[in-house]
Amino acid sequence: MGEKVDNLDLKIIHQLQSNGRISITELADNIHSSRPTITNRLKKLVDNDVVMVKGGLNISKFDFKMACIGLEVTDGTTLGELESTMKCCPRVLNIYRTTDKANIHITLWGENDQTVNSTIESYRGIPNVNVIYAHYLGTPIHGDIMIDICNTTGDLLPCGKKSCNCPRLDAGWCMGCPASKGYQSPVLV
Repeated sequence: MGEKVDNLDLKIIHQLQSNGRISITELADNIHSSRPTITNRLKKLVDNDVVMVKGGLNISKFDFKMACIGLEVTDGTTLGELESTMKCCPRVLNIYRTTDKANIHITLWGENDQTVNSTIESYRGIPNVNVIYAHYLGTPIHGDIMIDICNTTGDLLPCGKKSCNCPRLDAGWCMGCPASKGYQSPVLV
């Protein structure tokens, strides 16, 4: 186990869970502590990645879909490369190493079922990688899950591919990579 928290840290975290936009003054008043103490504690919690402060789009509010994918990666070099690529992919929410036949578990999102399916199918073409399972989760009914908004500045995607070479986008199978100029965002007016 990494970091440890004390009672004051837990009170701060509890207050932030109720209202992530609470002011330092309100935190100090609610917890019955001084502003400098709360400021220092909160800074330490954020700097040490114990508490995350982040904005993004709420998947549920846009009726976006999710899926869990289990991949069997049969080569150690491919495993490292795949993990590095997936960490950059704006559709990937989480990556886990497992001890099962599917030694990589990925949670991903898409704007609709077709985009989720297209993303899953894109994994089938990776050498030394087998799709062991794909579980469609649909839209979350409980719990807020946020996705990042990408800065779309060019054709080179975070994974190193070029968006202009995507047969899935060209065929209309998906909305495109959220990090590409060609992304067909359903949330923009």
